Amino acid sequence: MCLHGVTLELTAAYEPFLDYVEMAMQPFLTDPVEEPSVRAHLDWVEGEPTDSPREAFAVNSWDRRPDRDLYVAGSHVYWLRIDDFRDLQIAAECDRGLHLTGRYHFRLGGGLGGAVRRMRWAGRMERLRARRFSTLLYYLVYYPILWWLSRYRRFHTLHAGAVAAGGRAAVFGGMPGCGKSTLAVRMLAEPDTQMLSDNLIVYDSTQVLACPELLLLDQGSLAMVGAARDRLSATGDRRVFSRDAFRVDSVSLEALKPAAFFSVERGRENSCEPVESAEAARRLLAGNTMAKEVRRLAVMAEVLDLVAQAPTVDPAADLNRLLDGVPAYALRIREGADLGEVVGRYVNPIFSKSRQGR
Repeated sequence: MCLHGVTLELTAAYEPFLDYVEMAMQPFLTDPVEEPSVRAHLDWVEGEPTDSPREAFAVNSWDRRPDRDLYVAGSHVYWLRIDDFRDLQIAAECDRGLHLTGRYHFRLGGGLGGAVRRMRWAGRMERLRARRFSTLLYYLVYYPILWWLSRYRRFHTLHAGAVAAGGRAAVFGGMPGCGKSTLAVRMLAEPDTQMLSDNLIVYDSTQVLACPELLLLDQGSLAMVGAARDRLSATGDRRVFSRDAFRVDSVSLEALKPAAFFSVERGRENSCEPVESAEAARRLLAGNTMAKEVRRLAVMAEVLDLVAQAPTVDPAADLNRLLDGVPAYALRIREGADLGEVVGRYVNPIFSKSRQGR
């Protein structure tokens, strides 16, 4: 698979996971143009994880132990406890490309409690296993590609949604749960609009790119997106918080210059006010800090950097350059507001005017 010029070869010892990845990623990928920069493999283990690198990865010696769960041996790093996803262990080698192996431990617990859970889930175990596929997709596909883009292509990750129209992008950033994803999807009801992403984008100092994913919407969000619903198709994949996964009919994978940035917040009333570019950058980076997906990526990147001879990057400096000269606004949306009214009154006039003034 290839995304934005980064080729990744994925293998797995558990075939249903590969089927899931193909379903989730296939519309967003292009044919490889070079040998894989990243090779990732999933081992599926039924049972409890070990805290021994020897038992997990047959590692008998190491040079450094920067953390109780991190072991470094030359160009190899072994990570035995992945923060809040502790049933995954990762071994990585950074030498003429990134080679990554993830060992996921599927467990229901031991003793009487585990036995009761196994009886309760008898006949539904495959569905229970599949609940972890979306997180494994991040660690074995998205995060390796995003890390490579950052270290070797100088594209960084931003917790934001974006849509394209007229060859330019409107970017919606903010804290998790602020409504930016629903707003980005609502924009698809506008003529000639394409989705980039509703949750994550990548950027350098001059342009933005999609980090395309399935859209996750609950019934309340679906009711708010209006005619954009006609451009979505359900995949049958259900996630946490009663959200269903949808695929949009058209995703732009082009590198686009931004026409406008909107920092989205909840407010008592709908409003839209200009902000300085430095303030917009501060708000966008705060959203990165709060977003679980970006925090996990940042931690994994630091682990890979222990053994990679990668250039130093400065995402904040590139974000400030990207925002320089681009109109930025604080967009506050009232709880239960009509998003069509918000788009018609605030977003569309600004986005249209900014595109015309390029």
